[in-house]
Amino acid sequence: MSDPKQITRRQVMRYGAATAVGLAWLGPATRAAAAATTAAAPPLVEVNYADPTGLYPIDAAGTASPVLTVTFNSPAALSGTIAWSVSARGTQEAGQGRTGFTAPAGQASTTSVPLGTLGPDYYAVAVTVTDAAGTQLLKETHGLGVLRPTIQGRRPGSCFGMGIRGESAPLVTRQIAQRIGVKWTRGVFSVLPDTVCPSRGVFWGQADIDRARAEVVEWHGYGIEPTGFINYNMSWNVQPGADGKPVRPHQNRPKDMVAQADMVYHAIAPLQDLVKNWEVWNEPWVHGWAWQTGDAQDYRDMTKLIWDRVKPEFPDVNLLGGGSVSYNRDIVYARGSKDTGYIDGSVNHAYGYPDATQYAMAKTQIKMDRLWSRTGGRAGQWQTELGTAEVHSFPGLPPNEAGYAVARTLAPTHLLHMLAGAEEDSPMRIFWFSLCYDKPYSGQEFNIYDIKTKSPRPAVVAYATMTGLLEDCELLTELYPKARSTWGFLFKAADGHGRAAVYADQLFDGTMEHQDAGYKGTLTLHRARGVRVYDYLGRLLFDGEAARTTLKLSPWEVLYFDSDLSPDELKAALTTGAVFAYDTPLAITPLPFTKPVGPDGTVDVRVENVSPHTLHAMLRVTAPEGWKIARRDNVIPRLKPGEARVVSIPVVSARTDAANRYAVGFEATILGRPGFRQTGSRTVQVAHAPFRTITVGAAASQWEGVVPVTMTGGTKEYTFQTAWDSDFLHFRAQIQDDLQVSNDPFPVNGYLFPFKADSIQLAFDAVKDKTEDLLAGDAHYDKAMRSISHLYVATLAKGGLPELHRQLAPGTNYQTYYPTNAPLPTPLGTMDAHPDSGSEGRILVTRDEAAKVTTYEVALAWDQLPELAAAVKALPEGAVHEATMGVQVQDSGTGGQGTAYWTAQNEAPASGCYNFAPFWSSGAQFTGGRVDTRWGIGR
Repeated sequence: MSDPKQITRRQVMRYGAATAVGLAWLGPATRAAAAATTAAAPPLVEVNYADPTGLYPIDAAGTASPVLTVTFNSPAALSGTIAWSVSARGTQEAGQGRTGFTAPAGQASTTSVPLGTLGPDYYAVAVTVTDAAGTQLLKETHGLGVLRPTIQGRRPGSCFGMGIRGESAPLVTRQIAQRIGVKWTRGVFSVLPDTVCPSRGVFWGQADIDRARAEVVEWHGYGIEPTGFINYNMSWNVQPGADGKPVRPHQNRPKDMVAQADMVYHAIAPLQDLVKNWEVWNEPWVHGWAWQTGDAQDYRDMTKLIWDRVKPEFPDVNLLGGGSVSYNRDIVYARGSKDTGYIDGSVNHAYGYPDATQYAMAKTQIKMDRLWSRTGGRAGQWQTELGTAEVHSFPGLPPNEAGYAVARTLAPTHLLHMLAGAEEDSPMRIFWFSLCYDKPYSGQEFNIYDIKTKSPRPAVVAYATMTGLLEDCELLTELYPKARSTWGFLFKAADGHGRAAVYADQLFDGTMEHQDAGYKGTLTLHRARGVRVYDYLGRLLFDGEAARTTLKLSPWEVLYFDSDLSPDELKAALTTGAVFAYDTPLAITPLPFTKPVGPDGTVDVRVENVSPHTLHAMLRVTAPEGWKIARRDNVIPRLKPGEARVVSIPVVSARTDAANRYAVGFEATILGRPGFRQTGSRTVQVAHAPFRTITVGAAASQWEGVVPVTMTGGTKEYTFQTAWDSDFLHFRAQIQDDLQVSNDPFPVNGYLFPFKADSIQLAFDAVKDKTEDLLAGDAHYDKAMRSISHLYVATLAKGGLPELHRQLAPGTNYQTYYPTNAPLPTPLGTMDAHPDSGSEGRILVTRDEAAKVTTYEVALAWDQLPELAAAVKALPEGAVHEATMGVQVQDSGTGGQGTAYWTAQNEAPASGCYNFAPFWSSGAQFTGGRVDTRWGIGR
């Protein structure tokens, strides 16, 4: 299964390190030397295009005429045949032919092959070259892009950036970027710390400054704005590693922070009239790959010193800092800490799928900058790296399909970030990672070009389609704020007409790779005249000549609407004048039983309308085997978009299952859709905490009769039992685990995250009004932003020491613990909890190495969950309180099963946003989703 969070937090650290030391950031002389050493004799046969970019803009007639070139470098005379074929998206034939060639001996010769007239789309061009004797000389497939028009010229207000690699052939790379509508690039390659300050007190001369200024001006000539990028340290000013030995310039914090600030000033001063936005460090993760021994306060000290050195003379220069939304909350803006917020705009690296949490996290980023940046976040938000990759994001797809999957994610990723910026009126810059025409580099898995064939992948055409239709447009609103199935973005174009982008969302089915798992169906417009529709690769789907059209909806495949209508008229056409017919317009979820099975119980099924229309539904429920329920058919009238209702059916008779597994089936029909059936089933469990006196560390027999819930992690099984008494909420978990992975005890090393070791997590949504949740009250809160209130982590540290950590509670500001941050009103870190004492709880973790099972016994004191305690302790005899909670298991280390979430195993996960570092994770579907699962606590 693909796990994009691992790309974000682990794999990409390697890419960031490579950025620091790769050819992109070497000086011109070094790059030239490297290029010379990698030069090789020309191949016997080489295929390219007459336009080396492989990108052909359409003409006034709406077509382009690409030309293939085949170059021969043979010591002997050659003749033969070039067989070629062109297919749209690799499957739909668009042309083929055979061309003869004759090549003289000892000199290069080129044969041109016209490929016909093609409309906007992505094409695969298959080429086979054989000589007169029938020997195959070459067989390759090249990508080809035929592009709709893009907006030319500089657009400093644009959001569209690209991670352009310096290894790449400069001229062709700039041409590609210009042609597809790139308006921002990250960094000025000529600005290097050792160039700016080769030794203490010595700064760069006019020749180097002129070279840097010329580079910026050259970018401007292609319509592209470079940001400034401080490429880590001077080589003479690097703090040694933890072992006291020297490390490379990108691997640790500056040794002399004042000298670093002085270098940054001298980098900015001669360029400040050309480059206004400067990123001061890339991915300064505390004790991470680029800040090995540095701490949180070190980073804040550095940004304050840079601010004080630069701002008095250049107040209009923007300093950009941070590295991720969680890092910014934890470090840059750490509540109560010294010298916070000395940045004008923040950086985030939102790698991974375009889950709705990208939008939520971007909104959080904006709100933090507004509240806590020294200038209110005037420079906006800078997503300086993001993207998906074929090998990491879509490993389960065939290679010929994975490229299109990446292309599908590109526009939704941009649109979610653009929406956050538009709604909060804050500049948003988005840099897709990455573009390199012809050279290898670490991280090339994310390259949108094929460096072997020097030809575009589908994402290039998707990018050009997006920028061509959305540049110079103002994003006005999202059209479907309650419907989880659908995202719609309404724009006002420069000519005043309405434009829009609409897509159906993807769903998690153990991976995010399968389109069949997402929302599919059709969109019918009844006011379609004057509305032209294009797909995500620029193909015209509807010309706007008819009054009505029906369009196919597939997950993440953006439909673009370019209209002659006003924005309000287009909005009406896409809402009141539109009909969405999804295969799964309802999210139907049989819910866990909140009390032991018996005839006084109910079968409960939650039904949510995920479509943009009000629906009238009939739900037929099939009870577990051997059960009888009072009725099967249930009418659900007038279910509004985003509305969820629980259908509760009395149980007449029931049969207990020893494994605590009960299959509940369902079938839904919808009024007005004859023949429609939405069917399915889900196995549910009893999730119930009875009132029972429990003593941590006492015999396991005290848990007899408490029904366990079970989860699986790969081949392993995990069981959880819960109970409560007047003092504590109790948990007992038995975790099958072949290898125990433990951190050093917290007092020894407080930098180690407990959730990265083998652990269990206990999450609660027990507080209605979360004052520290910056997204509370947002129109999209239920669709994409719902948070939790409390989170605890239990782990076994080295030496057999059990630890219970508080990771979230009111008063922790959704921060993560860092030793040099100021104390918070509610402390983070280890709690006062021990096997037989503690004011905040009890914890005992035991490891049975022979059985390969770790047992957790956790008792949370009720004063840690006061709102839940008040509800539970007021229960009359026989009553049950329905709590919102979930559990998670982390199995780390070699051969570990990774993370298992109760939320994902209990129901189809829905996106949420938890606004903190990834201990429960981002709230994305693929990392467990929101915690909205119910658990009964009964007296």
